Amino acid sequence: MSSAEVRVRVRRGFILGLVITVLLFLMGFVHVGEAFALEYRVYGYVIYRSGEVVHVNYVPLYIYMWRVSSLLFLAWVLVYIAYVIKPSIVLDASGIIYGVFYIVTHYIYLFTIGAPVILYPFTYVLITIGKPLLYLDWGQVIAVITLWRFFVIRRSMTVK
Repeated sequence: MSSAEVRVRVRRGFILGLVITVLLFLMGFVHVGEAFALEYRVYGYVIYRSGEVVHVNYVPLYIYMWRVSSLLFLAWVLVYIAYVIKPSIVLDASGIIYGVFYIVTHYIYLFTIGAPVILYPFTYVLITIGKPLLYLDWGQVIAVITLWRFFVIRRSMTVK
């Protein structure tokens, strides 16, 4: 495959990734995103402010970002499962788009909760009421994989 054909396929993958990302953003901001809710919210939502939990009657921004980042994470996982089954530069390029937007929405989610967040390499600690919670930071994991796939695609575009 020539480098011009590779560029066309990469462009298709980026366009596909952007179109689906826009659709996932829309889904996360409307009632489709509520499919991720584990229970009906009778008492509303909470935010953390000055070390205490505050009940609010609106849907906070972090809930929307969690919905969108969850949808983007699922798209990212599915595209790379498909890539493992049948490698395609179009899938790889769209996976880069999902990865980049997942990273952005993941960190908007984390930093709009209101609880202090301490980032470590590949983990983070969320300090809420009670014991601090340690999590694997998927934002950093996906960032490393996305950078790796970006450089692989870039190298394949320059090879003749």
